[in-house]
Amino acid sequence: MNTYMHVVVALGVAGMCSAEASGQILQAPVQPGQAVRSPAAAFPDGAKLGYVDIERVAGLSKDGKAAAAKLAEITKLKEAEVVGRSKQVEALQQKVAQGGSILSEAAFVRLQREFERAQVDFQRFREDAQAEVQDARQQLLQAFTARLFPVIGQVATEKNLWAVFSNESTLLWHNPALDLSEEVARRLDAPATPKQ
Repeated sequence: MNTYMHVVVALGVAGMCSAEASGQILQAPVQPGQAVRSPAAAFPDGAKLGYVDIERVAGLSKDGKAAAAKLAEITKLKEAEVVGRSKQVEALQQKVAQGGSILSEAAFVRLQREFERAQVDFQRFREDAQAEVQDARQQLLQAFTARLFPVIGQVATEKNLWAVFSNESTLLWHNPALDLSEEVARRLDAPATPKQ
């Protein structure tokens, strides 16, 4: 890997980390009819730098849309499981509230302990569900970037660029024509060509 490709990968990973930390990667895909920002002009001849809006590529590409849909499915499933467990704990809480006057002291103490255990179990279950969603997000992001970075490298090489920045890098100004996001998304969606 040449020096310029190291810069591309390093900047891309830095951008992914900052974008992921802010929850911006693998969000909802671009919706039909939604305006898609396009460069003001064609990519300039002789340009030596470019940038890629990774979130935008995720919203434009089939891989990104599929990952977002998969993450939404996992999140919805885990949320439903948490709600189900929450209702069980609420039912026990109501039994405790009603049982004080009608249960024997020993039965009421057992019910209170059962409720306390259920609360602790629910808290652990909720934390585990959140961790599972985060793990799924991480795995989907890794799979997406494993396909994305080589495509960025191909586009950069073909355009003879020195470096490609993520829009999450500290980019204070840019010519919108340097945005390679749409081209990268098209290439990502293109069928793989056999290696020679």
